[in-house]
Amino acid sequence: MRLAASLLAACLATGQAFAVPLTCTKAAERAAFDTEALKSELMVTALTCKQQEKYDAFIHTYQPVLTATETDLNGYFKHAYGRQYQKAHDDYISNLANVQSEEGLKMGTAFCQTYSDMFDEVLALHNGTELPDYAHSKALVQPQSFSTCADTPVKSSRKVRHTKKKSA
Repeated sequence: MRLAASLLAACLATGQAFAVPLTCTKAAERAAFDTEALKSELMVTALTCKQQEKYDAFIHTYQPVLTATETDLNGYFKHAYGRQYQKAHDDYISNLANVQSEEGLKMGTAFCQTYSDMFDEVLALHNGTELPDYAHSKALVQPQSFSTCADTPVKSSRKVRHTKKKSA
């Protein structure tokens, strides 16, 4: 858990701006942003409310989903930022922790009362596939807003030749 505390301290120290990309998010990427916001909120809650054991249980229980989330986030940042994707991804994680910590400070003692129950709710889910929907249902603070891409028809690269029927 010391790693989480060090990570949070590093995130709060950077204070770097997160540039809003000119791209929309796919459904899987949006689910990844929601899940990452939940993970970050739980980390802030664990550190603020002294619930490290519950955070560790969350990480252990949902490790496969959290790994997939990281893969989806990397895909988004690579697409949106190209060679600068790692910096943009790191900036996002830092700013996410910053805005969530600031929100916690504004709430004062109500923060722990409000967010501590999320550990029990998350750990009561039936499986990891429910985690993104749970995260999306919560009013979690994000450093930016996201738009989901509309489904667009995929154009086939195969050429179709139309021929006229000969009349008899």
